Amino acid sequence: MTITVDRPAELTTTDPRELVSRETFAKLVTYTVEHQRVTRPYAERMIEQTLIYLKAVCENHGVRLVPDISVDPGWHAFLMHTIEYTQFEHDHNDGRRLHHVPIMLEDISSGAAMERTIPLLHATGYPVDPEFWLTGESCCPPN
Repeated sequence: MTITVDRPAELTTTDPRELVSRETFAKLVTYTVEHQRVTRPYAERMIEQTLIYLKAVCENHGVRLVPDISVDPGWHAFLMHTIEYTQFEHDHNDGRRLHHVPIMLEDISSGAAMERTIPLLHATGYPVDPEFWLTGESCCPPN
């Protein structure tokens, strides 16, 4: 399955850290280090990939995108910081809610959702770190 997405070049940066304030990025990284017991450099990369994933979700309303299992903890970290998460929704999703719906569907278990997600991550213009998307294993547990 091949998906191509034509988008105008609107980015002035390719640094996903700029999708949130420096303070928010630092807070999410610190939380991830403490709760996931990972190194700070790894947590920084995880949060970067989480932000890219959420940006792709914002840019593709109505398309079911899924995070890889290695990115999902970053999303959970962001969800634990509701003020900052709400600000991200306001800044990047016209204030609409970005819900986390962890249910296993055939679309996810078959790999189709991940096949759809990867090209849309690249379409954001931000650098996709393959280490965080190699497994292709969705965050959603089997029912």
